[in-house]
Amino acid sequence: MRKVACLGFGLFLLAVEASLFSFLPIELTKPDIGVPFIIYGTLFLSPLEGLVAALFFGFFQEVLSIGPPGALLFTNVGLLLSCLFLKSRLYIETKYTFSIVCAASVLVQGLIFLALSVLSKGETRNFHNVAIFSVPVAIVTGFISIFMFSFFERLKLRYLDRV
Repeated sequence: MRKVACLGFGLFLLAVEASLFSFLPIELTKPDIGVPFIIYGTLFLSPLEGLVAALFFGFFQEVLSIGPPGALLFTNVGLLLSCLFLKSRLYIETKYTFSIVCAASVLVQGLIFLALSVLSKGETRNFHNVAIFSVPVAIVTGFISIFMFSFFERLKLRYLDRV
């Protein structure tokens, strides 16, 4: 039940971000809230929970965005698959390394989106926009993920280890 509450909290944060941050004129302040949930679920809990997080956040971001249909879901699943590949090769000990992994994952998501654009349409028209917006979004997401990791660890220590 705590995992469902954690997922619901993440979807609530995503809805707040989409509704309140849309009034801000700066696009660079919008972190990707789903990335820490997907990475933590995949690397620290189980691949199934990472898949659930990737699907829920992907569908929810699809509903809230004006991007191409299926692109955000595809990038979230691509992030999940890359985390599964790195699960045995990556050791995350502190919230700072988790932050670096989350920031790098936002950049990887941008590359996955560009690869999807090239494969589906055969064009790189959005390359400049993705390159400009991915770096600041990665920095903000990395900063937010420091606090998210502390939240996940506190939730895990208090509730999930007892279940």
